[in-house]
Formats: sequence, C-alpha cells, structure tokens
Amino acid sequence: MSDPAAAQFRSGLICGLVAYLWWGLVPLYFAALAALGVPAWEILAHRIFWSLPVVGVLITWAAGWRDVFRVLRSRALLLILLLSSFLLAVNWLVYIYATVPGRVVEASLGYYMMPLVNAALAPIFLKEKLRRAHYPALALVAMGVAIPFVWKGNFTWIAVALPISFGLYGLVRKMVRVESMTGLAVETILMLAPSLAFLVYLSALDRNHMTPNDWGLNALIAFSGIVTVIPLLTFTLAIRRLPLLAVSFMQFISPTVQMFIAVTWLGESLTPDRIAAFVCVWLAVAIFVLDALFQARQKKSAAARVAVPAGLSFPGTAGVPPAAPRMVSFNEES
Repeated sequence: MSDPAAAQFRSGLICGLVAYLWWGLVPLYFAALAALGVPAWEILAHRIFWSLPVVGVLITWAAGWRDVFRVLRSRALLLILLLSSFLLAVNWLVYIYATVPGRVVEASLGYYMMPLVNAALAPIFLKEKLRRAHYPALALVAMGVAIPFVWKGNFTWIAVALPISFGLYGLVRKMVRVESMTGLAVETILMLAPSLAFLVYLSALDRNHMTPNDWGLNALIAFSGIVTVIPLLTFTLAIRRLPLLAVSFMQFISPTVQMFIAVTWLGESLTPDRIAAFVCVWLAVAIFVLDALFQARQKKSAAARVAVPAGLSFPGTAGVPPAAPRMVSFNEES
C-alpha cells in the first residue's frame, strides 16, 4: 500500500520542478518573439489576451465559474484584485523587457533576491519581526545592487523592479481570500480591456504582428497563454503539497536556469560587476536558507518536546517518543 503523504510529496515535487524549470526556460520564448520583431508592449498585451481562454478552460474543468462571478460582484474584492492585476502586469512587462535588450542575467539576479524581498516586506506590511540573520543578508543584497551602480554608474533597475513588483503582488494576493485560479481568472479579465484596446490600436496602425499572413507567428504568439498559465498552475499545486522549506530551495532553480541560458544561448556576458553582485546575493541567499533550516530544526525539536513530556514512556517503545510531525505546508492565499 502506497503512503499518501509520500505520494503527495512526490506529486508536489514534480509540479514544483515543472513550474520553476518552465519559468527558467521562458526567456527563450520571449527572445524568439523579440527576434521576430514583436516589441515588449505587444507581447504583454497578447500574453494577457491569450491567457484568458487557457484560464477559462481550467476554470470550467476544475471548479466552474460560480466563484469567479461571486468575486466579480464584490466591489471590495475587485478593487484589491485590480491592484494585484496592475502589479502582475508590471512584473510581466519588466520581465519581457529584460529579454528584448539582452538583460536576462540582470533579471535572474532579481529573482535570486525574491525571498529576501519578501523578508523585507513582511515587517513593513505584516508586522512580522526580522530574524537576526536577515539583517546581514539584506545588507549583502543592498551591496549587490550598489556594486554595478558604483562600477559603471548603471542602476540595475530590472533586478530591483522584478522582485519588488512580484513581492508586492504576492502580498496583495495574501490579503484577499480568493482561490488561486479564481483570482488569476479575475485578474486576467481586469487586464483584458486595456490589452484588447491596445491590440486594436496596433491593428489600426497595421503594427499588430498577429495577421492572417503568418500562421506560424500567430501560433507562437497565441502560445503565450499556455506559457503564462501552466507554470502558475503547477506552482499553485506544488505550494499546496510541499513543505515551505522545500519550496524555498526549489525557487532558486528558475534564476539559475535563466542565467545559464543568458550566458550560453542568448550571448550575454558575466562582467566583473555582475559577478560581484551575484556573489553578494548568493551569500545573502546562503545566510537566508541556513537560517530557515536552523529555524525549522528548532521548531521540530520544540514540537517533539511538547508532544512527549519528560519521564513519559510509551508501551513497547522503552520510552522512545514518536517521530516529530512533518512540517506543515502552507496554502497560497490562505
């Protein structure tokens, strides 16, 4: 008989690997569109437009549209999701823009900062306290951002804008009690009108790259819906099945793959200032992960002590306490 917990962990691991590897490979897709002359703003508009039918199929197959209509009737929920959709659109645009002029290395640096940005946002918005290890880690991140500016006078705004926009997006989504796929569907609906208007405007100027003359390019552009939704869906499934610590480790797969692709495939280079910035951020990540491991171990030991009072023995176990409970995974937008 198979262990349900082990099966859940395996399925979560597979979903997480799919999500983060997919996100790591996405620069190849956007670079292909950019090479065919499709600008960043148009890619964003098509990405939003073609995400809606994919989300619609998933909503119909999974839960139905009742919850989506419930959210659309709530002014309070709509206002919050309008903010989250704006932040998501900003994040998507910045990431697409990073692939057009060949700044994927800078984007990967930004996504390495993601857990540390979350650690910085939590005390400001959620009144959580920083742990001692977070201070030197955040100081190293600040150094990583400052080094390219001091070296060349260039501010690595992409590396800053990406984690901040996505960190704020996650924070807003945490504040609204809406299921993940429902929230994504509503966000896509809210972003649809300006995206569609922009595509109509491009068509009027004969600058829309989706035309009846090139079905190969049309198919590549329409594929942006699948490119967008599939990793979001598998990420949601993974985060509901895996311990938080496992997700914390896996999230570094994506920027690592991005950086490898940028250097080996897209022709970008690791200049001395970029290398120094990465070293600072990697040291910060190492401090963050080691502190998370130490904290998880402390919680596990504390749980074991609470579960087994001193001097209490168990029949047939010679006083050996049961195994500590597995770390509970958290649900997105819980």
